[in-house]
Amino acid sequence: MTDEAGADAKLVKMIVFAVGEQEYCIPILSVREIRGFEKTTALPFAPHYVCGAINLRGIILTVIDLAVYLNVEPQADNPRRVVIIVESRNGTVCGLLVDRVIDMADVNLEDIQAVAEEDSSLSGLVMIADRMIGVLRLEVVVGQLVGGMPS
Repeated sequence: MTDEAGADAKLVKMIVFAVGEQEYCIPILSVREIRGFEKTTALPFAPHYVCGAINLRGIILTVIDLAVYLNVEPQADNPRRVVIIVESRNGTVCGLLVDRVIDMADVNLEDIQAVAEEDSSLSGLVMIADRMIGVLRLEVVVGQLVGGMPS
């Protein structure tokens, strides 16, 4: 394997989005679709960061409000809020409510600087075009939704 091929293997296409004033990213391959935010149906006894459920072509999906989950102030009265439908590695599908999608970027995995412990929802930070972007650990976010809730 050449150095060039090795460098390509470490590049991951990420979708960059805003939650409040902070920007985050997740791998584009985990994204199924992006849709406008619609009213959700409340779920009793759900964690506080779950804003409800939506019907996606006959499939009921839980929607996580990332602003509440990440404890950041959402952009008030933002008509550009969208739900990013994601699928985790274990096959769990859910929606992530974000303030807006910004763009896509190629991220070299070696450029991600770790900032938190292993079970944190943020795996690190990366600089993209002079902007510091948080790299979300999707498995932790979705894992807390489906299996990590205390009884």
